[in-house]
Parts: sequence; structure tokens; C-alpha cells
Amino acid sequence: MVTRMNLPRRAVLLSLLALGACAPQGPPFASVAGTLRPVPQGMARIFVYRWLEPYETLSPTAVSLNGRPVGVSDIGSVFYRDVAPGRYTISVQSDEVYPDQFKTVTLEPGEVIYVRIESLLTWSSCGGGGSDRGGGSPSGCRNTFVVVIVDPTVAQYEMRGLRFTQG
Repeated sequence: MVTRMNLPRRAVLLSLLALGACAPQGPPFASVAGTLRPVPQGMARIFVYRWLEPYETLSPTAVSLNGRPVGVSDIGSVFYRDVAPGRYTISVQSDEVYPDQFKTVTLEPGEVIYVRIESLLTWSSCGGGGSDRGGGSPSGCRNTFVVVIVDPTVAQYEMRGLRFTQG
């Protein structure tokens, strides 16, 4: 028998289970970080990650280098790509334009950079109706994603609790 007191508890439990189902599958990054192969000779590495932000959009976004798709960034995940040294514009699929939304970097052999994908779902992108409070994008909301280059020490700390995926 369900009592009035159990209803709120069940609602919270169901919400947490639903949110957990949205999280990417894969081992915790902290458990695989030490086992990743070194950057191949003559190459550079780009790590791409995205926090688990339950009050932002849960929608994935495509990540591109110089306009060529290289992976999908999901909430709570990290992946990497080894690339030839050179100049890259890192961009993401986004419904809205935002100032300095994409980043251009020049990579040297052996260099490793860290890229965080941020979601900027705001009241204005939902027609004034508030932000996304429960998964996906509410009807009428538009996803805005931004590329941020992050200091290696900060990025390594932020990536510890994320899931390692193939992107």
C-alpha cells in the first residue's frame, strides 16, 4: 500500500533512477586514466569531456575538428582523439549562436589539450519559460553548446568522476 509519505520518496527515487539511465556507459575515467596508451609519436591528443549537469540539457552534441565530426559529447563523459599536429577549430553542434562559442588551437607533437563542452540552456532559449529541469530539452527550448579550453590540472580533476567512452 502506498501512503502519502511514501509518494515523495518514490518520486525522488524514480527521478534519480531516470537520471542515472541517461548517464553514459563506460568505466570511470579515474580507473582507466593510468592505462591509456601514451600519445603516439608525432601526434597530439585532444580530450573532450562534459559534466553531468542535471539542470542543463541532457541532449548529446556532435564534436567536430575543422568541420569533420570526431565524436559525440554526452553528459558525464570523456573521450579523446589523437590527431596530427596542426591548427584545429573545435566546434559543436548547437541550436544557438554564442560569442566565442568555438575555439581554434594549434597543436604541437606530443601536446595534450583538454576541452570541456558546456551547455547554456537558459530561460531565454525556452521562450522565457525557465530552464530545462528534468531531462532532454523541453518543447520550445533550444540547446546552446560552447567549447572551453581548460587548464590540464583543472581538467584532470574535473574528469575523475566521469565515464570514459569511445565518444
